[in-house]
Amino acid sequence: MTVQESLNALGQWEIDLLPTIPRETLDALQYFGHVAIIRGRVDPTLYGDNLLTSARYVGVLTGNSLADDARTKIPNDNVKISGVGMAMWLGDQDNKGSVYENAVAPASATFADTIRMLLPSSGAVTEGTLYPVAGQYSGTHQWQSPREAIQYVCQTMSTTSVPVSWRVNGDGTLDAGPESDLFVTTPTCTVVARGSGDDMAMRGIPGSLDLAGDVEDYTTRVVLLAEGEGSSIATGTADISPATAYKDIHGNAVKLTRLVSESDTASGNAEARAQLALSQFVSPKQDLRLNIQDYDVEGSFKLGDYLYAYDPDKGLFNPNIEITFRGQRLNPIKLQVTELSWGVTADYTVAYRTAAGVWLDLTDHVQTSDAGTYVTVGGFDRALTSTGEELGSRPNQDTSVPGQPTFIEPFTGTAYLDARGFTRARVVLSWNAPNNVDGSTVLDGDHYEIRYAVDTDMIYPATWAAVSQVRWQDLQIWAQPFAAPDGQWQTMVVNWDTTTAQLQDLSPGIGYDVQIRAVDKTGNTGAWSSVTTFVASTDNIPPSTPAAPTVAGSRIAVQVTHQLGKSSGGTFNLESDLDHLEVHVSYEPTFTPDSTTLKGKTPANAGMIQAQIPVVFTVQVEETSARYVRVVAVDKTGNKSGPSDAATATALLIDDAHISDLTVSKVTAGTITASWVMAGEIKTADTGPRARISADGYELFDAAGTRTLFADAATGNVSIVGQLVSGTSGKRLEINPTNTFLPEMRFYANTGTDYGFINGVSAATDVSVGVQSSPFDDGGTICASRTYQTPGFARLETIVLGTEARRGGYVWAGVGALFAGFNRGGVDGGTMYADENQARFGWHTGNPDSQTFRFFSGRTAHTGTWANFTSAASDDGLFTGSTVFGAATSASLTYGPTMDSNMVPVAVCVASNFGSATPTVWGVQSFTSSGFTMAWNNSQGMRINFWCYRVP
Repeated sequence: MTVQESLNALGQWEIDLLPTIPRETLDALQYFGHVAIIRGRVDPTLYGDNLLTSARYVGVLTGNSLADDARTKIPNDNVKISGVGMAMWLGDQDNKGSVYENAVAPASATFADTIRMLLPSSGAVTEGTLYPVAGQYSGTHQWQSPREAIQYVCQTMSTTSVPVSWRVNGDGTLDAGPESDLFVTTPTCTVVARGSGDDMAMRGIPGSLDLAGDVEDYTTRVVLLAEGEGSSIATGTADISPATAYKDIHGNAVKLTRLVSESDTASGNAEARAQLALSQFVSPKQDLRLNIQDYDVEGSFKLGDYLYAYDPDKGLFNPNIEITFRGQRLNPIKLQVTELSWGVTADYTVAYRTAAGVWLDLTDHVQTSDAGTYVTVGGFDRALTSTGEELGSRPNQDTSVPGQPTFIEPFTGTAYLDARGFTRARVVLSWNAPNNVDGSTVLDGDHYEIRYAVDTDMIYPATWAAVSQVRWQDLQIWAQPFAAPDGQWQTMVVNWDTTTAQLQDLSPGIGYDVQIRAVDKTGNTGAWSSVTTFVASTDNIPPSTPAAPTVAGSRIAVQVTHQLGKSSGGTFNLESDLDHLEVHVSYEPTFTPDSTTLKGKTPANAGMIQAQIPVVFTVQVEETSARYVRVVAVDKTGNKSGPSDAATATALLIDDAHISDLTVSKVTAGTITASWVMAGEIKTADTGPRARISADGYELFDAAGTRTLFADAATGNVSIVGQLVSGTSGKRLEINPTNTFLPEMRFYANTGTDYGFINGVSAATDVSVGVQSSPFDDGGTICASRTYQTPGFARLETIVLGTEARRGGYVWAGVGALFAGFNRGGVDGGTMYADENQARFGWHTGNPDSQTFRFFSGRTAHTGTWANFTSAASDDGLFTGSTVFGAATSASLTYGPTMDSNMVPVAVCVASNFGSATPTVWGVQSFTSSGFTMAWNNSQGMRINFWCYRVP
């Protein structure tokens, strides 16, 4: 399993799958899906589209292979999928893509605006980051893919000092601009043959360096042929500088002039394009391949980055570049990584994204690779380079405009049955090729455009049955079913080398307006021809002859059953434009149906054919002798088939009008109307989407046969596969909403689209549950409140949507501890903590143990400092203070306000010279950071109670 990445090219990848891959997973790997390769093991269903930006590589699936390598007894044991890089969405290897059919012509536009104009109109690649590039661009791009055009612009606006490039990211966005903004242009990595390792600012990668060179493309002068023809061709030239040092056999300077043809290049860009073309061939071609077998380069450099390569034995050194690596001075060469080839090992996750955005994990079904890493720098493999435009004449700027083609009437047409069995009409148009409006012959014709629409100005020679084949949404109002076809044209394109075209899928008997115009290869468009009106062929195709019916008779009626099959065989295979069956009854077996034998008409249509509902019709015939029944099929237009073979019936049954009690084992009917039906089983079909009622309960099935709803009659239990919605708007509940990868229940508000939800995330045998409010705006930041419970851990918090960063108060409860606190903008405030040994609360200053109260079993502790108050609050319960007085025998201290109740002070006196070496002390004699000494004026025993505090 290898991946080959190429700069500004498609590259390629291939994955070998294990033969044990589940069939439903293999069937889900469809063309144009995306494969993502991510370092490490992750769950793709959990991360979703975030993997598109975090993956090492994202590619497009364009090929698969199911084969048998004949080495095992397992069938289809050689399963592969393959594809190319994301650059394919700008244009594939054949330059197919969202080609500019109409010219895109930037005029003195900035680089960013030019790239925006050239993005694919299909939306396959959208704007990423467009970096500014000096200068402005003018040019015209038509009949090119976006990859060709964007590469052309980047090359044209590049300079020697500021090369310009582009890349398509894994999420389908395009970045473009100077290489210094897209890639690492100051290398941080060097490839060395010996002495690899890491230095402070440089990483040395071990590897063998293979250098190949030639002068097959060496050029000393370029002459570029731009737009125009003959003597009017615009040219641009560029000569090698300094002059070449190579000599021919006579000692003359080698002269190798290269002709480059770019007919789409405007004259103003010719010189720049010539210089650009020359710059690719002024030196001998040197392709350097680095074989790094035992080293994964991920994290060292990426495609497009520059790196150093050093191997003086092979001439890979540059005296003008000097670096210091591991104490040695090296003179490496600086080259850009243009190709990367690497194997996908067991360290990677391989995921697949379907077109619907559903992610599948393929990791366990992938045969991993131990292939090494190959790096190509300084050039591409020759097989990957594109060839230039062949030299030859090219058209001048074309100002001629084609004239109006002329239709040749009358048109020919016919009716036909489409694949669904409906009668449609076709018409063959023909016309004369025009000259240009100036009378000259059109030599550069490209195609014709034909448009047609339902006509509203004529009286239709059509029946209501014919008009009924027009779709209801195509009708306007009852008084005027068809409005004027302004803006409702259908268009088709026909090559220039033909003068006929066929319009199909027309409504029989309906009038149509048609016009034609000519377009040349330059895009000059002629005027539309005058409107020509024609009537599509009417429906003259009768239905196929139906098979003989099945009949049963009573003394007063005949019951006719028909399976809507053809006389040639089969059931439910008559044409889809069938309208009804005529039932004819006579006493002769070979009678010819006419108005005298017609006993009734019974509906028979496409809905009954598709649902395989047989026709059941009762004909009132009060006889007891044998009767013969034939049916005739009639379509919506009134065309009648030939009569079926006759079926006979005798008086064996009697209808229910003459029965007071009825017990039957089988009833075949199209419609049953009753106040009650006692049946063992009622179902709408045997396969496909259907409903079924039985003694088990009520069941619904989808097209694949999966039971999507089951209401158990015995237990009352109900199981549902799919989405459960309590309403379509306003206040409602949604369970398991579509396009979500989590089991989820959503609660919507009375108005708007915001909702809160409860969801679950499964990992192995465990389930985590989340509850989240609808979003709200907190000063410009969109937030939500949530609870999140995992096995062994619960969280209650306010978060920022998108980043899930805390935004205010939070509580985290685990099996080992409880956390609570406040965090906003990544800055912690007050905190609380509790476990089986302690509890604490306080203020978070970077250290969770600073400025806190702690409670242990049997004791409390406080860390931090008490504030040296200047004025207490009247309800303070505990505070500290420290103040100094002059010489006195007493002192009075005030709290500031009058306290709510008396305070009990605990105080000691220290002389004002307490900072001297021998202070005079009454109480505290001395104190240090490790303790203090008390003194008193007698020698009796003394209990010492104290409270220690610290102020700043």
